[in-house]
Amino acid sequence: MTGYRMDRTFTLGPVGLTVAELDRSVHYYTQVAGFGLLGRRAQCAHLGVEGTVLVRLQEVAGAVAPPPSSPGLSHFAPLVPAMADVARFARRHLDAGLDIDLRDHVVSRSCYATDPDGHTIEVTWACPQEEWQWTDEGLPVVVAAPIASQDLLDEPGASLPAPLPAGTHMGHVQLKVTDAALTYTKRFYCDLLGLELYARLGDGFVGVGVRDHRSLLVFTNRFSPDGGTPAGPDTARLTCVDLLLGTQEAIEALAGRLTADRHPHQREGSSLTTQDPSGNILRFSVADAANPAPGTDW
Repeated sequence: MTGYRMDRTFTLGPVGLTVAELDRSVHYYTQVAGFGLLGRRAQCAHLGVEGTVLVRLQEVAGAVAPPPSSPGLSHFAPLVPAMADVARFARRHLDAGLDIDLRDHVVSRSCYATDPDGHTIEVTWACPQEEWQWTDEGLPVVVAAPIASQDLLDEPGASLPAPLPAGTHMGHVQLKVTDAALTYTKRFYCDLLGLELYARLGDGFVGVGVRDHRSLLVFTNRFSPDGGTPAGPDTARLTCVDLLLGTQEAIEALAGRLTADRHPHQREGSSLTTQDPSGNILRFSVADAANPAPGTDW
């Protein structure tokens, strides 16, 4: 079992979230955040850009915020093709009178915003790798320095009205986990799932992925480091993170890995669902099956 590595076709798919009022959420995502409405049926909606679902919303009428210590979503991060796309995302929020947080991470520059249910979105642009810095471990240096809003809004193209462009995809998803030292989290994602350590930010954040791919899972222990209180069914919460593999053979190899380790998992059709040590639900699917044409996966 040693030496196992996640199949190199690994990428991130959409996140599933519950919301209190679907109409309110769809309005925010389409009119402010710049997502396209790709499909809607009853209490569910798929949003993203042409050909790519980024978030699946499910209405739980009257859903309230989960306890602050709950594991779940810290934020999800669509990766856009140009810095101007980040600037336009920021401007739309400022024009709507909403708060934003702008950050220079060295490897990327980002705008954080919060949807009506408290779910955080980080629209991010990856800086050219020749601008990156490196630690003694050979990992990228990651910081969180503030960016002045005017510096971003002066970006050429920032004033042009445009939604998130085609080519936007899920860059990373940051999860809240419950083990203070990230010991069990790293063991699960690196030793069992075969992902590789990609970046650190202090001792409270760690990112894992597949080398040379810009799709990462990132973990923080700063919200619920000592067990936490699970989010209840009546809360606005993360329901699932989709993780995409290129072939059914890669799914079967992962299933064999989990079975050999006696780690609980379920099969439904061609998909595999499991939970990390904090209870975050992960669904592995073949890429085309996990991101179908709008309206075909409800």
